[in-house]
Amino acid sequence: MSGQSKRIGCVIVAHGNVGQCLMEAVQGILGKQANWVAVSNAGMGLGDLNEAVRSAVASLRSECEVVVISDMPGGSCHHVCQEMIAESADVRALTGVNLMMLLEFFVKRDRTEVDELIQTVKERGRDAVRIL
Repeated sequence: MSGQSKRIGCVIVAHGNVGQCLMEAVQGILGKQANWVAVSNAGMGLGDLNEAVRSAVASLRSECEVVVISDMPGGSCHHVCQEMIAESADVRALTGVNLMMLLEFFVKRDRTEVDELIQTVKERGRDAVRIL
C-alpha cells in the first residue's frame, strides 16, 4: 500500500438487497473480499437506517478508512450517508453505485489513497454508463 496506514473498507447502503447482490457479483468476478458491509433499508425508517449505517461504519472503522456508497442521490439511503459524513470527517461518501464502481474500488483500494480512490471510482462509474 502506498504509505497508507489502514485498508479502505466499504459500506454499501441501498434499497432492498441491491448492495448484497452487487457484492455477490463483485466477489464472483474478483473473488472473496474483506472489509465491506451491505446495509439494506428494507423495513426501516430513517432512524433505524441511520443506526444500521452507523453500526456498519463502526464495525469497519478500527481497521479501515471507510467509504459509504449509496444507491441513488436523493433517496433515504443517500440522506443517511450525507448525515454520517457531515458528522464524521474521516468517512467519505459516494452515491449512484453501480457494478463498475465497486469493481474499481476493490481492485484499487490497496494501492490508492482514499481521496484519490473515491475520485477514480466516481469517474469509472460514470464512464461505465453508455448508450448502445
